[in-house]
Amino acid sequence: MENLLGWFFLLLIFCFIILWSKKFPNLAILLITAFFIRAILVIFEHYDFINLPDTHSDAKKFQTIASEFSKNNSFFILFYFLEPDSLLISRIISIFYSVFGESVLMAKSISVALGTASVYLVFNLTLMLWDYPSAKKAAWVAAIFPTLVLYSCITLREAYIVFFLLFGCIGLVKFFKKNSFSSFLQIVTSFFILGLFHGPLLLGGILFLFFFSLKLIKKQLLALFNLKLKIFSFILTIILFIPLILILSGDLTVPYFTGYYNDINLIIYKANIGIKGLASYPSWLIMNNENELLIKIIFRIIYFLYSPFIWDIKSSFHLFGLLDGILYLILSIYLIKNWRLIWENPIARFFILLIFFYLII
Repeated sequence: MENLLGWFFLLLIFCFIILWSKKFPNLAILLITAFFIRAILVIFEHYDFINLPDTHSDAKKFQTIASEFSKNNSFFILFYFLEPDSLLISRIISIFYSVFGESVLMAKSISVALGTASVYLVFNLTLMLWDYPSAKKAAWVAAIFPTLVLYSCITLREAYIVFFLLFGCIGLVKFFKKNSFSSFLQIVTSFFILGLFHGPLLLGGILFLFFFSLKLIKKQLLALFNLKLKIFSFILTIILFIPLILILSGDLTVPYFTGYYNDINLIIYKANIGIKGLASYPSWLIMNNENELLIKIIFRIIYFLYSPFIWDIKSSFHLFGLLDGILYLILSIYLIKNWRLIWENPIARFFILLIFFYLII
């Protein structure tokens, strides 16, 4: 029954994609391909034909917690659904468990659905920024990119995070173009949900509020110079700065971030945790004092994006990571080659800053 439930959800997702493809026939092959790649890997992994990386440890933990939530709390989980403990994925899965019964394959199918939907969001986002050919190319990259495919097949937070991050970025584009309240609400909601999955992701929303506030301040100064100051806009500017002030003062806590940004010893301690285990930085990137912080952060970003390198390969799983790193290197080269075109687009420029901001934190 458990496996049958998972098969039913995969079939349901496929039917929805077919219906969606009728609305957007030019995306039919793209979305169906994205779905089948993910669905086939999920099925093969579920029935032990293959062993995908990262399918144990955290993935098992989130499944177990979801099962406990379903058994002990059932629908009462809704009363503390928005707890900032990074267990939102388990709460979402537990609701499905409470309604339909427990099924690991069903839980994985949620990731498949979000992963496939993210391919469409990539197309939509790129189309809003550039043109149709660029959007189609970007969507195909998202459909077959190894990391995105992998984390759309297992019960980890990444598939959920990518989906809501893309949804928030689409809201950002709409807001920069139209300054509509609905797009502002889309941004705030998306980054708030991202913060529930992983605390520091909330800071992307804070970064948006900071830049938006600077833009309002510029307008207020010009209005003040011309003696045309609007009280409502002035009050709104102050309100938008409040979250940033509260975070810096420590009155508003961000999980996995608050308490670290202003304590160099805690930053070094937290950074050195990543030295342990197979998926780790090399020992020469251990931070010993604050003087090494900047240079080793740069090297860590390089390792984070492009490793494992050939000399780091210690298992067959690392070959998957090597391919992933090569693709990231190719994307980086294209990014550098087209940096002027990207930088001339103010929205794309903000996204580049957002990416670097996330890489640093």
